[in-house]
Amino acid sequence: MQQHSRPIWLGILLAVVFPAASLPLLTVFFGWSGSSILDTLLGASMLALATAIGAAPPTLILGLPFVLWLRSKGALNWLNVCVGAVAIGAFAIGLIYWAIQWGNPFPGLTQAIYGAVFGLIGGIGFCLGAGPNNSFKPKPLRGSA
Repeated sequence: MQQHSRPIWLGILLAVVFPAASLPLLTVFFGWSGSSILDTLLGASMLALATAIGAAPPTLILGLPFVLWLRSKGALNWLNVCVGAVAIGAFAIGLIYWAIQWGNPFPGLTQAIYGAVFGLIGGIGFCLGAGPNNSFKPKPLRGSA
């Protein structure tokens, strides 16, 4: 039985792109603005590029092995992917925050929430790209009719 219909690499690519692509939308939603529309778009674009660069290592180092592990267990579905992505996002943002702050303060709840939200957006991107099994039907027992 095939677990997913599209390649995992497409899901990984969209898991990196989706959080970065969501930043211009979040910029408009939260009303962040520069001195001009061009300034705002340039700032959002730079932030999106930084987000894509920052999202790639956790996605490849933590997300890809997690997805491959889920696939080996036959549990690769959207719920497991999104729950794992939330945890990976919260951990990764916390680790990045801890590493770049002077004096290395322990990350707070705000950083964990940001990471969890971007992790969820990345998990949704993965699911749209890789198309994991979305069926929750139980597997029939062997030999049953």
